[in-house]
Amino acid sequence: MHRLFINIAPLTTMQLPVMAEVFYAKNVDHILEFFNKLEKGVKPIILGGGSNLIISPEIKNRPILKMEIMGIEIISNERDFVLIKLGAGENWDNFVSRACATNLSGIEAMSAIPGTVGATPVQNVGAYGQEVKDTILNVEVFDIEDKKIKILTNVDCKFSYRDSIFKNEGKNKFVIISVTFKLLKQFPEIPKYVDVKKYFIENNINNPSLIQIRDAIINIRHTKLPDPKIIFNTGSFFKNPIIDKNEALKIKESYLDMPSFTVISNANIENKSSNSIYEQVKIPAGWLIEKVGMKGYDFGKVATYKNNAIVLINKGDASYQDIINAKDKIIASVYEKFGITLETEPEFVN
Repeated sequence: MHRLFINIAPLTTMQLPVMAEVFYAKNVDHILEFFNKLEKGVKPIILGGGSNLIISPEIKNRPILKMEIMGIEIISNERDFVLIKLGAGENWDNFVSRACATNLSGIEAMSAIPGTVGATPVQNVGAYGQEVKDTILNVEVFDIEDKKIKILTNVDCKFSYRDSIFKNEGKNKFVIISVTFKLLKQFPEIPKYVDVKKYFIENNINNPSLIQIRDAIINIRHTKLPDPKIIFNTGSFFKNPIIDKNEALKIKESYLDMPSFTVISNANIENKSSNSIYEQVKIPAGWLIEKVGMKGYDFGKVATYKNNAIVLINKGDASYQDIINAKDKIIASVYEKFGITLETEPEFVN
């Protein structure tokens, strides 16, 4: 197995300078070799495309396992759907492009999201009304504790909004080897978002194909999210908060322009049973940040993107602490004005 002691900035989209020992895993044998040689008590860092990690230079002796397991296999080709298994190291957007080109629906709205296939279940990646949880059949993992390969079903993965077992009890327990998706051979549901509808109207498209939906998403994302190869960033830095409907209505009284999306949920909250169905409201984090005057805000070496307040950018030579300071200031400002605590999408590793 190949290994190097390098500055890992180029392996992440935020491009923060960190020196670390990197091991490159191209197959399961490499993973087994890595963990057999790992010193007891040492917690490694699993790295895919590096688009959702903020890594501290204080990681000290924590080695990095860079996942480069490739391969695409059609497991089953049925009348209404196809099951496709992909290695964790496969590029996510290449997969989306291939699916759209072969008229397989279910992931087209998640076009142009950077990163690898293996990272998508961890975050339960989503965009424009789609989430990977709705297409993932199972996830093949390496269990670090007993050093065995296991299959986790969709239910086993405990998916929720930008969350999964891999960010909670499965963290430091599983290494994702491959993901199997179930894609449908049916006309796609058109994303019900203003920007998407506007794009189709402006381009005189009435019944968009999968490729046309993908093109729309790519065009829209390029206006809102900077290319991480040019402007260092992790994409959406903050989750869109989901709050109680009554709380949202109170905010709406003061801010009539507040955009919101109703979320129907099952939850076990105060005075409600676990089977209760109630309405919550999702509010765009970017709108909240803009309302506290921090869209395009310059923190020094870090800034919020001028076209989208939800994006935090490294202006070129930012440090881990610079990111922390900017994040904390944004969270504090939003909480002070709205009483809402923003949560970050990328994982902070130290």
